[in-house]
Amino acid sequence: MKITFLGTSHGVPAADRYCSSIMLEAGDAIYFIDAGAPVMDEILRKGRDINKVRAVFNTHSHGDHINGVLPLADLVNWYYKKAAIDFYFTEQHVADAFEKVIEAVDCPLDTERVRFHTVTSDFIYKDENIRVSLIPTKHMANVSRPSYAILVESEGKKALFSGDLSYMLREKDVPEIVSKEEIDVFVCEMAHFGVEQLMPYLKTCKAKSVYFTHIFPYSRFDEIRAVQNDFDYPITIVDDGSEIVL
Repeated sequence: MKITFLGTSHGVPAADRYCSSIMLEAGDAIYFIDAGAPVMDEILRKGRDINKVRAVFNTHSHGDHINGVLPLADLVNWYYKKAAIDFYFTEQHVADAFEKVIEAVDCPLDTERVRFHTVTSDFIYKDENIRVSLIPTKHMANVSRPSYAILVESEGKKALFSGDLSYMLREKDVPEIVSKEEIDVFVCEMAHFGVEQLMPYLKTCKAKSVYFTHIFPYSRFDEIRAVQNDFDYPITIVDDGSEIVL
């Protein structure tokens, strides 16, 4: 499995960073976790085949994680007629809104190829390349809306993507799997809390490697660098274009 970070900024894009999006390549297929970046543009610029994209999984329904879905779905709907993609949203009203926009600016949604789904906490996606499951978090608990971390398993490897977590980790919603199971990669956001709040979890973390993305404010880069050598596993700050091969 190859993991490519297409967007690593916080809630708004920066001059050198798109908003949150991660591309997974496994077997001969492509998948995305979040689409805050312009994923359609990135598919083309990186020379990938749109026909190999199978699914887009969203961690939650904030714009910096889903705004790239609409142009991808729209172009597949009317132009890339050989492509077929499953889009997994965390809330039905978001899927409904995207469908209405596509129909308003173009033509009715081809539901045979552009397939919108809404997930729940027991959701599991599985094909010959990957297995994807969701772990509920409490990023939007204050407004009673769902959010999830995403666990991806492929070829005996496990990668956990935190999505966005609660403010200052007050809800203690770092997934327990980080401390209970050996995983190969833990990709964690760092926009809603700092190293101090995450430290108890870092001390018990059983991941082989930890990667930080979605970092804000920029002083947190220094916070992370200050502890990079304090653990038995490597800690890495990712940028747009950073890659992990498992």
